[in-house]
Amino acid sequence: MTKTENNRQDFDASKEGKLPCGCIYQDKGWILMRVNECEYHHRKRTAKRPYRPKAECVRP
Repeated sequence: MTKTENNRQDFDASKEGKLPCGCIYQDKGWILMRVNECEYHHRKRTAKRPYRPKAECVRP
């Protein structure tokens, strides 16, 4: 097996993990990809937030 083939196998191999909250993710080496999202994080991500206008610039 050559060095590039060995690196390709390491790169393609991904480990699945589970967080205490219930989210399931895959560890792809350089990034964590969420496979399944728990109810808590889904609510936080999709929560409706109140409108906050931009502050006007104050110049003397």
